[in-house]
Amino acid sequence: MRYPKRLTSRRRPKRQRCRTCRSDNGKRICPALNGMLICPECCRAKRAKIPGCDERCQYYSPLIVKRRTRKPLEFPMHRCLVSRSRDTGMLIVIGTRKRPDGNLKAMFILLDLWKKGIRDCFFDANLSEKQFERVAQKIGKSHNLMAPPDPDETDEPDSGEMDVRLPKHTLVIEADAAIHRDKGVRIVQHGEASGGQAIDSLEGARAIHEIYIPKTGKWYVWLRVLFEYSKDSYWIGMDDATPHPWNSEGGTGAIKIYAEPDDDSKWGRWLWDSGVDNAHGISPCFFEVKRTGYYQLWSKGRESGSRLDQILLTRARDFNPQTETEGKPLPTMLAPHPYEPIALHECQKLIRHAVDIATAVKTALPWEFKYWLQDMWGDIREFPKTEGSLYKCPKCGAELPQQAVELMIQHAQSDDIQFYILCRKCGGEFD
Repeated sequence: MRYPKRLTSRRRPKRQRCRTCRSDNGKRICPALNGMLICPECCRAKRAKIPGCDERCQYYSPLIVKRRTRKPLEFPMHRCLVSRSRDTGMLIVIGTRKRPDGNLKAMFILLDLWKKGIRDCFFDANLSEKQFERVAQKIGKSHNLMAPPDPDETDEPDSGEMDVRLPKHTLVIEADAAIHRDKGVRIVQHGEASGGQAIDSLEGARAIHEIYIPKTGKWYVWLRVLFEYSKDSYWIGMDDATPHPWNSEGGTGAIKIYAEPDDDSKWGRWLWDSGVDNAHGISPCFFEVKRTGYYQLWSKGRESGSRLDQILLTRARDFNPQTETEGKPLPTMLAPHPYEPIALHECQKLIRHAVDIATAVKTALPWEFKYWLQDMWGDIREFPKTEGSLYKCPKCGAELPQQAVELMIQHAQSDDIQFYILCRKCGGEFD
């Protein structure tokens, strides 16, 4: 026997998003955040860490002991970026941490080093690489901080010295300009190397580069190397890109580029070389890139004595730098991007400087900044302190006299007054 379905006006409660981590588990109204709706996880993570979160809140007492005894989950630092624009005094500093699922936890801070210190802050706890790139571009455009590319960084560069025209979407990276080198990687001097320097890597030692890939698709790879013997070789890899062909001996994402055993004409001299896979008809080798953005490109040594000078990535399959240059080096070419990589301690130094300015001129810090700063960047009390005067010369970065600093503090909160003060060397009027 079927019973008729009872009609009721009761509806299933609608799930609401947490304003801090964007999960759909928003349940608690936080009085410390002006009545903002947050989830229990964010409430637990920030218990007693922000102003106004104390025993007056009904959720404070039950979990305060648990918060103090339980170490919060930490994600590894992934990348630090800063906007290239320098002509307005405002910078966007970006920090990302990588989640276990591969997505990013990102924090964007708008700094005003000429006036108010901290202008704005935006945080997102779960962004894919593509979403992160879109958000970074959008925030840069909204604050007019998308610096135009330099004239030397055009899409169709021309290296006039050798009369070699590089194809569109071509990157040339100096091997000795790596952001990280293992202990087994050493810089060697050589008169025929680009800039007079190359690297020599022991077996398994890696040199890591941070590069920006402006277009998806196949990126063909060439190395300018010096192989002493027929067994010499290098591994080259790119994180989050698919190598063709993949060499399992070199690790995840590795391509092996080696000297041909039967061609002794290539030994003992500088040349551009690319790996081949005769079984599958792949020549030259390439990386399959599925998203635009920053990548870590790395080289790894296989035999000591093999020297690496430059790395070339290009979208043009038929471009052969060995034929075009006869083995000579090419000028460094990097893809223009509104942000550039920066070290963690440099980011912390900029943030500390901006906070010092905001404190001096009494700028109210955004709640996102106070809420997420420690999770992303660490304890601000351990950041490098600001040296010298509070405000610097916008042209050369020199110290300003106290009289000039006091004048800038006096007018920092006046939106209708826009000015900056130069040092005496750059044309300022203060001693």
